Amino acid sequence: MKNKYFIKICASVFFCTFFISVMQGQCNLYEISLEEQVAQSSQIVEGKVIAKQSFWDKNRQNIYTVNTIEVYKIFKGQSFETIEVITEGGVVDLQAEVVNPSLELFIEDIGLFMLQANNIEFSIENTSLLRKFKTFAATQGFYQYDIYDNIVINPFNRIEGISEHFYPTVTTLTSTDYSQVTDFNIDNLLNGINESNSTLDAVSISNFSPTTISGGTKSILTINGAGFGPNPGSVRFRDPDDGGASFLNALDSQIISWTPTQIQVEVPSKAGSGTFRVFDAIGFNAFSSTALTVNFAQINLESGSIAYQARHFNQNGNGGMTWRMHSEFNNNTTAKASFLRAFESWVCETGVNWVNGAVTSVDQASLDGTNVIRFDNAAELPGGVLGRNTTYFSGCSSGGVISWFVSELDIVFNDTTNWQFGPANASGAQIDFETVAVHELGHGHQLGHVIDTNKIMHFSVSNGVTNRVLSADDIQGGNFIQDISTSTPVCGNSVMTNSECSLSIDDNFLSSNISIYPNPTRATLFIDNQTGISLNSGSIYDISGRLITNINSNLNNSLTSINVSTFSSGVYFLKLDAENASTTFKFIVE
Repeated sequence: MKNKYFIKICASVFFCTFFISVMQGQCNLYEISLEEQVAQSSQIVEGKVIAKQSFWDKNRQNIYTVNTIEVYKIFKGQSFETIEVITEGGVVDLQAEVVNPSLELFIEDIGLFMLQANNIEFSIENTSLLRKFKTFAATQGFYQYDIYDNIVINPFNRIEGISEHFYPTVTTLTSTDYSQVTDFNIDNLLNGINESNSTLDAVSISNFSPTTISGGTKSILTINGAGFGPNPGSVRFRDPDDGGASFLNALDSQIISWTPTQIQVEVPSKAGSGTFRVFDAIGFNAFSSTALTVNFAQINLESGSIAYQARHFNQNGNGGMTWRMHSEFNNNTTAKASFLRAFESWVCETGVNWVNGAVTSVDQASLDGTNVIRFDNAAELPGGVLGRNTTYFSGCSSGGVISWFVSELDIVFNDTTNWQFGPANASGAQIDFETVAVHELGHGHQLGHVIDTNKIMHFSVSNGVTNRVLSADDIQGGNFIQDISTSTPVCGNSVMTNSECSLSIDDNFLSSNISIYPNPTRATLFIDNQTGISLNSGSIYDISGRLITNINSNLNNSLTSINVSTFSSGVYFLKLDAENASTTFKFIVE
């Protein structure tokens, strides 16, 4: 069992008066303090990402990316001019792996790295063991610098003042001053940016359309304004992985057109709601005056500076994909029931053809042909991680066009978390398991994070909070991916077919003889039993599987009315039981 960290999801954290907690705990992370990160890190460096390349591990089970870091300062540990930081996931030829959550670094990223030794062995060993590291606590171990606004950002904190406040705080915790490896000076860089921006402020955004758009779906945003320049610069969107505190660039290949007065850009997969930023080729920039809404995002693969969409396919020969619970997970009856409720939410709402198959002894997240659901072992998950989805992709090339499909999925949960497995809601310091499960399954469905607390795919959730119901936008995103997965074969594989919602239906005998209407409804739901089948009982459940009401009278009438006018808007299930059979209907209250 791993060390049990105190889960601190929604509390404000102040390392000094300039450290501002701006984000709730991510639904798959809990916070590791800066003090603990410094104490647990064997190496702490400031540096810039100058190169990256992905490799298979020695056993060809997982893909990792080697990020080469040019070192500027040493805050703790040995002195190196360059080091390699290993992150999980990447693309190798026509195989790929995406891990949520995990740290993804980009060329030119600058910041402070909290590091531990990493002894991953690669299929092609090309790095020195003395210079090979991983960040402590995954995404939390990288404190990224925003040099335009002089702030430091990690998933839980926004820290104002890089040299004046952040440096002293870290050196106080290390009890030693940093050593300079290169002549890089952040203050000189900041002063140069400020002086340049003060001489000219020509870039302006007048309007953009549409104001609501999806990310990673090839949807095009048109930006009108002035001063964009004749040559392409960059468009930067809010990063949904930290609630929009930092920005991510659209790829050059996603810039469709660029003129001095208009830009057309594909909204990237990792674009979140909020104001966005346009930079001209020189570096002058402007914010949009109003926020863009990104209602859902499809996970994309980036390879060769191009973003690719992927789709599901008929993996199990029955039109879909079969998941299998590891025996330890399967034996935890409350965890299993909670996961299956989350499972049914996606199946029932989007038709994704997932089924829960036989129990498995496979106890690792790797490319091994098994879509496994499991708890972690010892310190397998990085510090601060509650749950993690890993997606494996395969691709093919035809006529120079590359296509990708989801070849395997694995989900692992932290076994020491203070979980509320339900059906009761989480309270106090508890983390709601179904909330995390439905979110991780959303990643498996190929949905990325958004910035909207009402949505399952929102990047964060607080302890004591329960959010198990898919929003209209979550469903729209799932339906979008299901539609492309059921429409066109990919790489010679047959398409996925739509699944019917089961909600543990024991027998479909009744479904052809009984119907319900109207659906959707606002006030009254009718059960039409014209054939006079004898019904023993009926029950209505919400989307999370909680019992709303029992129906024990008038069920054997040819027409039974149910008053649902007091129900909240949403999706419900009516389960009808006969002596040897039962059936379930889905209905919507508007």
